[in-house]
Amino acid sequence: MKSAQYANTCFGADLSTIDPDIDQIIKLEEERQARRLILIPSESYAPAAVRQALGSVFNNVYAEGYPPLRMTRDDERLLLDLSHQLAYYRRYADRRFYKGVDYVHFVETLAQRRCAACFANERVSAENIYVNVQPLSGAAANLAVYDALLEPGDTLMGLDLFQGGHLTHGSEFNVSGRRYKVVSYGVSRATERLDYDQIMDLAKEHRPKIIIAGYTSYSWAPDWRAFREIADAVGAYLMADIAHTAGMAVAGVYPNPVGIADVTTFTTHKTICGPRGAVIMTTDEDIASLIDMAVFPGLQGGPHPNKFAAMAVAFQIARMECFRDLQRQIVVNARALADALLKRGMRLAYGGTDTHLVLLDLKGVDTPTGFLLYGEPTARILDLCGIVVNRNTIPWDEITALGTGIRMGTPWITQRGLDEQDMDTLAGLIHRIVTNIHPFSYQGLAGELPRGKIDLDILEEVKCGVQALAEKASAETPARGSGYPHYCFLSTEAPVKTPVLVPAMANPEGGVEAAHTTAALLDDSDLGLLRVSGWRAEPFLQQVSTADVAALRPGHALRTFILDREGALLDDVAIIRRQPDERGRDNYLVLTNPANSERIKAWFRALSDGYVLFDNDDVFRKVEGPAMVEDLDEDVEEYERQVAFAVYGPQAETILRKAIPQLPPLTPRAVWQGDIEGAEVTVARLGYQAGAPHFEFIVPAGQASVIWRLIADAGAVEATSPDTRHALRREVGLPDYDGDVRPTGLELYRNGFAAWFDLTTPYFVGQDSILKEVTLATDKARWEWEEPEGPPRHTPLYDKHRELGAKIIPFAGWEMPVWYTSVSEEHQAVRQAAGLFDVAHMGVLEVSGEYATHFLDAVTTNYVRWLEDGQSQYTYLLTPEGKVIDDLIVYRRRADLYVLVVNAANAEKDWAWLNAVNSGGVVIDLDVPARSVEGKAVLRNLKDPAAGADQRVDIALQGPAALSILQCLTSDPRQRDALARVRRTDLIEMDLAGMNLIIARTGYTGEDIGYEILVHPDEATRLWDLLMVHGAPFGIKPAGLAARDSTRIEAGLPLYGHELAGPYDINPLEAGFPGYVKFHKPFFVGRRAMIEAAAQRSREVIRFRLNETGARALRGGETVVNRRGQYIGRVTSCTLIGATQMGMALVDRRYTEPGSAIAIYPAPPRRRRPSAKPPAELEPGDKVVLPEWATILTRFPEEEGEKDKIATKRFFPAHE
Repeated sequence: MKSAQYANTCFGADLSTIDPDIDQIIKLEEERQARRLILIPSESYAPAAVRQALGSVFNNVYAEGYPPLRMTRDDERLLLDLSHQLAYYRRYADRRFYKGVDYVHFVETLAQRRCAACFANERVSAENIYVNVQPLSGAAANLAVYDALLEPGDTLMGLDLFQGGHLTHGSEFNVSGRRYKVVSYGVSRATERLDYDQIMDLAKEHRPKIIIAGYTSYSWAPDWRAFREIADAVGAYLMADIAHTAGMAVAGVYPNPVGIADVTTFTTHKTICGPRGAVIMTTDEDIASLIDMAVFPGLQGGPHPNKFAAMAVAFQIARMECFRDLQRQIVVNARALADALLKRGMRLAYGGTDTHLVLLDLKGVDTPTGFLLYGEPTARILDLCGIVVNRNTIPWDEITALGTGIRMGTPWITQRGLDEQDMDTLAGLIHRIVTNIHPFSYQGLAGELPRGKIDLDILEEVKCGVQALAEKASAETPARGSGYPHYCFLSTEAPVKTPVLVPAMANPEGGVEAAHTTAALLDDSDLGLLRVSGWRAEPFLQQVSTADVAALRPGHALRTFILDREGALLDDVAIIRRQPDERGRDNYLVLTNPANSERIKAWFRALSDGYVLFDNDDVFRKVEGPAMVEDLDEDVEEYERQVAFAVYGPQAETILRKAIPQLPPLTPRAVWQGDIEGAEVTVARLGYQAGAPHFEFIVPAGQASVIWRLIADAGAVEATSPDTRHALRREVGLPDYDGDVRPTGLELYRNGFAAWFDLTTPYFVGQDSILKEVTLATDKARWEWEEPEGPPRHTPLYDKHRELGAKIIPFAGWEMPVWYTSVSEEHQAVRQAAGLFDVAHMGVLEVSGEYATHFLDAVTTNYVRWLEDGQSQYTYLLTPEGKVIDDLIVYRRRADLYVLVVNAANAEKDWAWLNAVNSGGVVIDLDVPARSVEGKAVLRNLKDPAAGADQRVDIALQGPAALSILQCLTSDPRQRDALARVRRTDLIEMDLAGMNLIIARTGYTGEDIGYEILVHPDEATRLWDLLMVHGAPFGIKPAGLAARDSTRIEAGLPLYGHELAGPYDINPLEAGFPGYVKFHKPFFVGRRAMIEAAAQRSREVIRFRLNETGARALRGGETVVNRRGQYIGRVTSCTLIGATQMGMALVDRRYTEPGSAIAIYPAPPRRRRPSAKPPAELEPGDKVVLPEWATILTRFPEEEGEKDKIATKRFFPAHE
């Protein structure tokens, strides 16, 4: 029967049969937990018995409500009298909404009674502890207590979140902080410990209704009696949140609050070592009833009966002596770890610990770079080593993302059997990492982005130390021995691989002779063979090797060097580029020398991760990535294993044609992939010198001997590969790598291997060490630009503007509408309905071809490779001196096709600059004038009639009704849906009303809903008319340049010539957009100048609003002073918005605090010059200039909620 198919297929079937993918991921997680040292204080290992109960059939039952009240009061022995309980149940039923819960009652009430027994003490017996085990998490438990005992607006008091409080203790991001008034207490600045006198004073001042004690990252146990006294003094409930420390409280190594606190909450997955869940306890029956109602039906629906079962098991374990021993050792280990760190000169937040956790204070770490070391990069690098911690805020931190603490706990590692001696070893490993990180920061869209790097050898040393400690520790599930990409180590003791295809011969000289006279068959199976793949594999290899890998097409190969950060040789390698995979990811093979294979593999992987030092002069740089780096001898399935061998000599081609007729003639550096004897084989003509008869074979390991024999039988002489290969390498000057002394890149460049280098490429690791000593000849010129003169130009909509009665003015060489009715009316239309702007004067340029991305990443400041098809980004063009050429938007249509929309005033200049760079004729780097971009892109001006059907001009539709208006252009529901799904800054291409359009959800008004529509100029008027007709019911209005200016000023967006470049030479960092200048890129034009500007930055653009209405219109250039009358800067833009003027100014960055007062001195009218006399000499009839007072606003409206609709900070994609 078909109805039986499900049961036959699924009932009793193993996970590995039903879903092998999830089965594999679970096994990998089991291995992670065995091979990592997990120091997250809020995590522990739930024993198998707990997990067995959690995975039981109780998962299948719905149990809304509560068990019979009688059962919640029975002792455990009576609860387990099943006959008794079921007799009562059948007669009196329960408090559930569902039937079929006969046995759920047992597991829930057993969990309650066992929990009560764990926490019973001299103050209160188990039967007087009321327990609710239904909360799904600690947060849910805490919120249920508030819901039971507080009214919205009541005051709750807890520890400051930056100093160890929990989100539910009053965070503004949590419902606790939004629903209730929050008062936070903190630690003493003098002692970094709780000061109960200060807490008492604070409580008396604010009279909270609940006082919360108990913490997530404060390392000392609270004094419950002191908190009880404080709560009693103000008539507050005392709530003990012992989520972290419940297990220790049960064991008596942490003070038990039950019987002192009115309510106690905790989670069962931390030191209780049980399932994920939470418990609420109280000794007050009335409070218990309120809490039960708050949990269900107040906040939760159906509970998780399987969790009840697992909780019951966990509480059973918690009553065992071994559990108490565990908790004691957790505390001992935490103290030992703290002492070991202090012994090594580390500073601890709060001064130490008497609980399960330790907080490392990174502010006390001296760093090699002078940057402050933050928690996030430290936690990331420790995690790479196998030490799992979390960053944390500690006292006096002010921004969560910039926490300077590392929080570490000992529950999990103590469960695994590690002791005090192991804590000392662990502290040494942590100290080794923390004191060797080179910290630095980028500026992101939302603020500072702390980062850090470390030396590869130190990283690998600590990884091995962690692995040894993890192997010593107990693990319920043994490690599977997984390799890359899960685990990888640089082993300095690993033996060098030996060839496996042919035994050693007695006469190695015969191989060399054959290589010179006939053809030698060389066993290269000892070479390392790496597959480097990924969407960024090409730029990755370009930046780690000395040759021009970007020029390498699929089906070609080259030889190159790999240098370290000192410029010393790591290896010489062969790189073969194969066809991309089915997802379009680049695919390379890299052949390494046996002595260097392990280090190159580790170097590549670490550079891909992005946390190792590789440039002594510039810590900001990152090699592009990530890339997958797989060892084809170790990291793949058996059927994928590959090995190499080579045929070398003047007769090689003849012999190969005889042995393998299907192999075509190969020119130097050419690659063939094809079938030989049923095996997929790669053959590359890849000599150490140009044109050398050297053919490298990459073959499946299982079929290598067959193909080897085929070639040997055709006449190739089998040779002792290492000896012959070394001899051939010595002949051309390549090292044997049999000692510690290796040549530098500079020595290799000067000694015959210049062809293996491309020193003009934008960047490779070790390049600077060579360029410091080598001057490259170049005929490149410094770029110069003169603005052309000519008659005013008109957009395709010029006649339409005249027809609509627009006020026309000259602007950037164009005659454009400044307004149609009034600026204020058009501004309001944009904010409340929609404004339609003619921006067809803007430049529209196309960059395409295989080098398009390389080109754009070199000439713009943002990171173009972040973009996917249908995405855009805001960016800048800079000169080599760091001067702003223009700001622009880059739209990616395909991986090899981009559209740039540039300012009208700069379109010709941008076009000339881009063409000059693309031609290779101008200097793009003042330090290395010969430097060039990689390859050549294809550039087109899409406003030029020569673009034909591809011509485009820009029309902007901005405002909350913009989407609805656009959707009116089609009756196709699929197109309407597609338009609605276009995310901020994304674009879509479609035909609407018979017009082919590129529609981007971008704009320069700050509106969240707004579009720029690229249309053929012949269709521009028709599109305009359709939008006006369909937009009429929505309130659309044509809008001119003045409304575009007022909306962008309100949104805080810069205008070229005002807040960018212009008379004050404002750069993007000063304009407030450092997040769009990506210093992680190894090179872009103007990068060095921008780094210097960032280090010396003293000015910043602000927004301001005049305090009073009716003031004379302010103009750019007018003087800004602070409240003390000190000159601080100049106005750059100002406009009237409503009744008040709003503007932007460039000021001393010391005076940019929002809310601060500034004064602006307007320039007096020429016909009414004020007196120049000192105030003491003024006479009747004299006049003086009085300032207009203003208030500094946040840099962007969204930061202060000034206008929810103005989405400035989301104007550009936030790839970070």
